[in-house]
Amino acid sequence: MEKVRVIELGSNISAPLVGEILADLGMEVIKVEPPPFGDDRRRVKPEINGISIYFASTNRGKKSVVINLKSEEGYEIFKKLVKTADVIVTNYRPSALRKLGVDYESVKRINSKIIYCSITGFGNFTEEADRPAYDTIILALSGLMDMTGEENPVKFATSISDITTGLLATVMVLWALNKGGPAFIDVPMIYTQFYLTLEDAYMYLNTGKVPKRMGSAHRYLVPYQAFKVVDGYIYVAVFNDEQYLRLCKALNREDLCKFDTLQKRIENRDYIINELEGVFEKNTREYWVELLGKADVPVAPILNLEEAFKRYGNRLVYESDGVRYVNFPVNVTSNRSKAPKLGEHTKEVLLELGYSEEDVNRLAQKGIIMLI
Repeated sequence: MEKVRVIELGSNISAPLVGEILADLGMEVIKVEPPPFGDDRRRVKPEINGISIYFASTNRGKKSVVINLKSEEGYEIFKKLVKTADVIVTNYRPSALRKLGVDYESVKRINSKIIYCSITGFGNFTEEADRPAYDTIILALSGLMDMTGEENPVKFATSISDITTGLLATVMVLWALNKGGPAFIDVPMIYTQFYLTLEDAYMYLNTGKVPKRMGSAHRYLVPYQAFKVVDGYIYVAVFNDEQYLRLCKALNREDLCKFDTLQKRIENRDYIINELEGVFEKNTREYWVELLGKADVPVAPILNLEEAFKRYGNRLVYESDGVRYVNFPVNVTSNRSKAPKLGEHTKEVLLELGYSEEDVNRLAQKGIIMLI
C-alpha cells in the first residue's frame, strides 16, 4: 500500500494534533506554513536547538514546507502539492481559506478525490463560522467550564477541547480513508464538547437538572473524590455497594455500613464525607493506598506531573536533537520522530514535485518559499 500523504494547514493545537497522530500512524504529513514565522506555537519560548518545545508537543514527525500562498507562484506550488495528496487537515477560518483559494471547493477542483477535514469553533455552515475559538472560549460556551471547579468555574488543566476535537477529527479522517474518499469533514469544536458531557447531558435532558460544580467529587457516586492526607491527597473511587462496604470495614468504620445503597449515600453525602475526611487526614498516601488496595477498594495517590512521569510517563519519553518527546501512547509504532524546523523540508518537497535546484533557489530569493 502506498503511503498516505497529508497536507496540514494548521496552527496551535487541534489540526496540528491530527497531523501528529497521522504521522505517528505512518502517514507522510507535510505541514505548509506561512512565512516568515510559521505556526504561532513556534514563537513560544523556551527553545532547544531552534525548536520551541511548545511547538514540538503537537508537531512530531512532520515535514515543514514554507510557502507564501498569497503569491501566484506560491499558489502554483500548492496546487502541485494538492495533486499528490490524499488528505488536507486545517483549522484556519473558512473565510481565510476561501481568500487563499485553499478551501474545499477550490481544492476539489484540483484533486477530486481529496479528503478535506476542516476544524472550526462553530461549524463551517453557521453564522459563527469565522468566530475565533480558543479552547477556553469553547469550554465556557459548552457548559463544561460551569461544571468544573468548586466555588468558581475553572478551566481544565490542559487544552481539553482542542485535544478532544483533534482526536475526533482523526477518527473521521481514518473513517474517510477507509471509505476511500472524497469527503468533506466539518468538525465544530463546540459540538465535540457536548459529546463529552455524557451522563451530565443525559441527566439534564431527561430530568431538567442542571449539574452543579463538585470539585473533585462525582455528581452521582459517593464516596468518589479526593481526600486530604498527611502528605498530600488520595483519590477514592467507590462505584458500587460492595466496594463501599469493603471501604468501611478496612477503615474500621462499620458504623458507616448502614449507608449500604447509593441512594442512601447520596442523601447523606455531607455526613459520610466529613467522617471519611476525619479518618484519612491521620495518615499518609502510601499507608492508605496500601490498606485500601489490599481491601480491593479503588484508590490512588494524586501525583504531580513529576511523580506521574517517574512512575508511568517515562516509558513514553525519548529524546531527539536535545528535545524530549512523548511518544504515541498505543503500541502500533516505534516512532522516534522529531518536530521540524521552519522550512526544513521545503527544498526536498519541491524537488519531488519537479522543481529544479535553480527553481527552488529563485523562489527562495523572491520570498515565495523559505529554506533553511
